[in-house]
Amino acid sequence: MPGKACVSFLSLLALAAWGSGPARAWEKVTIEPAMDNTLYESPLDQGEQKFELSNGAGNFLFSGRTGLDAGFRLRRALLKFDLEASLPPGALIRAVELTVYQSRAAPQSPPAQMGLHRVLQAWGEGASKAIGAGGQGNYAETGDATWHHRIFPGDLWDTAGGQFVESPSAVTTIGEATGDYQWACSQGLLGDVLEWQELPNANFGWIIVGGEEAGYSAHRFNSRENELSEQRPRLSVYFDRESTLFESGFETLTPCP
Repeated sequence: MPGKACVSFLSLLALAAWGSGPARAWEKVTIEPAMDNTLYESPLDQGEQKFELSNGAGNFLFSGRTGLDAGFRLRRALLKFDLEASLPPGALIRAVELTVYQSRAAPQSPPAQMGLHRVLQAWGEGASKAIGAGGQGNYAETGDATWHHRIFPGDLWDTAGGQFVESPSAVTTIGEATGDYQWACSQGLLGDVLEWQELPNANFGWIIVGGEEAGYSAHRFNSRENELSEQRPRLSVYFDRESTLFESGFETLTPCP
């Protein structure tokens, strides 16, 4: 059994199996989110006074803490992927990784440790759409997730700011530069996806939490609605087919540390 050294995913598809036998490539599918949204920290709506914000149909997602102009408020991004519609029957998932494209960060913001946490309650994506750069969101529409509502206007989160597992399934460092950032495969990340494959009704996706300690640390990622399709969030799933596994007679190396 190899040690805990991280294996590059670019080389995974060419890895040989345990022991003797021919090298065999895993299959790969790339999945865009079925839903995504941003939770904007804000007061709860009070009667006719509207405070709750969302960005269900917007081009961007946000995580971190804003600066003075936005009241040093928190942002958290939600992502959910439909595995049932994307994987063939009998797929044996071996590895996963999540990629997002950062299109903007606060100037001179320090690198942020961003955790990917498994969400524990269903949430929604409505028709709200932020204007401009998107950082201020827009008033929540029916079906949206907000800081207080998991599905606006009727269903509240058990905990404001989202109900999720406290320990992250994976963590990555996101800096100031634009471009792709990845959460590489980990046992936590792989475990989430395997559970969702087995129990689709328990799939509420992930929430990106991080950069919350200090102001001016908000990060903007392109959403599933972004016009640049190559910059949308994407979950890469590497898998074997059950029939292939039985025919080959050997196991494939699992790379998650």
